[in-house]
Amino acid sequence: MNGFTRYALKNLKSTGSIAPSSRFLAKKIAKSIPPTAKTLIELGAGDGVITRHLLATMNPDAQLTAYELSDQLLPLLQGIQHPGFSINNHSALELTNDFAADSVDFVLSCLPIALFDEKMKRDLLQQIHQVLSPNGLFVQYQYLPKDRKLIREYFPETKSKWTALNIPPSFVYIAKPAK
Repeated sequence: MNGFTRYALKNLKSTGSIAPSSRFLAKKIAKSIPPTAKTLIELGAGDGVITRHLLATMNPDAQLTAYELSDQLLPLLQGIQHPGFSINNHSALELTNDFAADSVDFVLSCLPIALFDEKMKRDLLQQIHQVLSPNGLFVQYQYLPKDRKLIREYFPETKSKWTALNIPPSFVYIAKPAK
């Protein structure tokens, strides 16, 4: 059993999953990075499966900042050596403290927002909306289409894609800020 699976089984409420993301999901998400994106954020980077795909796909001079709270998963991320990669070991609800308004080109949320209370979801989406540039892209994946309507409140231009080759299968929301 790998590090993420062991951690996930003990901490299902914080991971929202029992298995790491599949390469199919990771590739689908990485393909959505705008080619001109220079500042990228990954919320809830976990064991770095998707992180590695983002780093391989993003512009060579781009910067990816990963957020991960788990002290058990953090060493897995710290093992990733890339000049454009940094880690924040604090809450994603501090985005507006870490990034200026309209300064981020791409935000990926791997957070299990379906398990968050309404206030926390709204706080998170508000902060993502605030830091995202007008031409930026926000991607959220989850296992149930539970928060689609809420995401559209903040990001009216939202498309969804289905990824069956993941455990569990995933909905991927690709969203742009309102123009």
